[in-house]
Amino acid sequence: MSSHSIILRRRIRLTAQTGAGLIAIALATAAHAQTEQAAPATQEDSSAAATPSQEIVVTAQKRSEKLQDVPISITAVTGPQLGKVGITQVTQLQQSVPALRLNYSGNTIQPSIRGIGSSVAGPGLYSNIPVYVDGYYISSPTSSDIGLIDVQSVSVLKGPQGTLFGRNATGGAIQITTRTPQQQTEIEARISYESYNHSTASAYLTGGITPTLAASIAASYEHGDGYLKNIVTGDDNVGEFRKWSVRPKILWTPSDNLSFTLAYAHTYSSDPLLNSTNVRVDSNGSPMTAGNVIPGNIIATKPYEISAGAQNSNKIKTDSITLTSALKMDWADLTSYTGYRKDRVSQALEYDATPAAIDAAAWTIPDKSFTQELNLTSKPGGRLSWVVGLFYYWASDVYNYSLATTAEGPPYTPLFTSKNTTRSYAAYADVTYEVLDKLFLTAGGRYSKDDIKLGFTLLGSDWQSGSTSFNNFSPRAVIRYQLTPRSNVYASYTKGYKSGALPGSAFSFTPVKPEKIDAYEVGYKIANSKLRFNVAGYYYNYKNIQVASFFDKGVSVVRNAASAHIYGVDGDLSYAVTPDFHINLSGAYTHANYNKFENAIGYEQDLAPGSATYSLFEPINVDASGYPVLQTPRFAGSIGADYGFGLADGRMVLNANLFYTSRFYFDQAKQLPQKGYALLNLRATWTDPSGHLDLSVYATNVTDKAYRIANFTDTFASRQVWGEPRSIGGSLTFHY
Repeated sequence: MSSHSIILRRRIRLTAQTGAGLIAIALATAAHAQTEQAAPATQEDSSAAATPSQEIVVTAQKRSEKLQDVPISITAVTGPQLGKVGITQVTQLQQSVPALRLNYSGNTIQPSIRGIGSSVAGPGLYSNIPVYVDGYYISSPTSSDIGLIDVQSVSVLKGPQGTLFGRNATGGAIQITTRTPQQQTEIEARISYESYNHSTASAYLTGGITPTLAASIAASYEHGDGYLKNIVTGDDNVGEFRKWSVRPKILWTPSDNLSFTLAYAHTYSSDPLLNSTNVRVDSNGSPMTAGNVIPGNIIATKPYEISAGAQNSNKIKTDSITLTSALKMDWADLTSYTGYRKDRVSQALEYDATPAAIDAAAWTIPDKSFTQELNLTSKPGGRLSWVVGLFYYWASDVYNYSLATTAEGPPYTPLFTSKNTTRSYAAYADVTYEVLDKLFLTAGGRYSKDDIKLGFTLLGSDWQSGSTSFNNFSPRAVIRYQLTPRSNVYASYTKGYKSGALPGSAFSFTPVKPEKIDAYEVGYKIANSKLRFNVAGYYYNYKNIQVASFFDKGVSVVRNAASAHIYGVDGDLSYAVTPDFHINLSGAYTHANYNKFENAIGYEQDLAPGSATYSLFEPINVDASGYPVLQTPRFAGSIGADYGFGLADGRMVLNANLFYTSRFYFDQAKQLPQKGYALLNLRATWTDPSGHLDLSVYATNVTDKAYRIANFTDTFASRQVWGEPRSIGGSLTFHY
């Protein structure tokens, strides 16, 4: 790379990725006609339940199957289960799914499952743990922390899922299913209030309009002062946030064999938390910021304190419209998913995290994306089951970046604009055959092609553009034996693949190579009237890992620089001790180390007076071979229990959940450790005799443990974001 390119990298800050553009394509024909069958093929059936004796039905193989019969490691959590432990956002799921980690880089979610996760953030870059809502791929990681208002269920699929679930699912997938409109009237409304003046109001309504038309609407509003204090200004409401969303749906069933579900979603969030960073302290007790050389400079390093002099903001607005069409035929079911999504992100950040006039910037990211998918699935019954499908995806990521002219905030001067355009095509098939009684063989594969274009202008220069393409075939093979009607053992091999990229932050048309993974897994599952138990062991050979390092103003430079061997075991258990007393256990042991990583990036502050880079944090090469894979604790687990009993002619349910994670690192060079910590959540809910009213009191992070949810280093500072401290609240829920 030329010195000119390096200088350009040092002048630019890029921290988010998204998708944009518009293609008009409409295609409507597909699968289940009856109300309970109208859900998309990636949804979990509404029969999903909280107790071992009740059956959980999933469609992790694009067809409805009992959870215990699916030869994939899955954690399936129903809406009632999420409510029991107070989980309301996607980023809280790791407290119920220990193999899952959800951290941040800026406002970009950085998920990982079993040590497979994305450390990259920037235009044209995508996570390898995709999020799906009602079967639709959400490509923008800035918009993936979805509120679980009208959730029916959440499934976390562990291990590569690209054969059936689309692009870049190297490490797994998170599937969120919202409720389907019903003919029967149903109403649910909730208000809550908790610490830091945090108030929430939400409502869900569904019912029939005509014998063939049903509708639903979910809406929420959330506001709070936040838990941060600016020690420069004394403002203890500097973290004030406001969020709201609305999701209407219409279900039309013109015949018993045909249905159409039209859905719209709008969300808005103004929450500065993820950009309101403070400064990490190094092993010598020195704040890691360029501002530490300025006498008298105020530097916040303690949890929940910031020392900002410039604006830190993060606003996200999204709009999406989807049409799920379903046709039930005599020999197969056909499902069509047609979706369009638009996101707009506006951010501002002070890079040194101090009131000194060192560096600040602002940027906007308008995105658009379109998806079209067709699934054809066999009828249940018989020895043969199969699914075939076609997938198309288009996205355009635009990034407009500006520098503060005074390094203290507005006005801002435009520095560059980049645009990434992606077109992805895929065809897939998956077949299962019962070769002998109780012995099932599965074979599947997916062929994909990604066409990627990049264009940019820098400092008013002429527009430059380039393109590249990637092709791949990802197979899988599974053998399953049904020990009893309620228990199975299985072994599988899956090839994982994450497409290459042309990062907008590189200002180069040299592509980043695709990631590849060979995944081997064995598992055992059982469910009976009292017990549900799932356990899996796995081994991954992970190659060409895409890693990112942050340079001047946080520019994310991505390269293929590492391989890793990962192995471990994870599982979950639910047991009904009595009809009124249930316990839940889950845990994950993950041994994830870089096999060869000789040029990892670490940072060292230049403290030589008179140097051109005095006070800045300069990148240094670190041999990270044998180091732990970032964001991957060796062990994580949770234990929960709930106990119900009669009280005042109603019913009281007490719930406790304890989550623990061992030590892990936010970076590749082991410079940014997070010590192990535990989070305890408690909840008590009384339901009145009519069954229509719930009164809850709850406390989260009861022991008030301080822990980080983000930490990264670039030229100006090592900035960190702290998780929420202890919070106490109450809620009132009406359902009819």
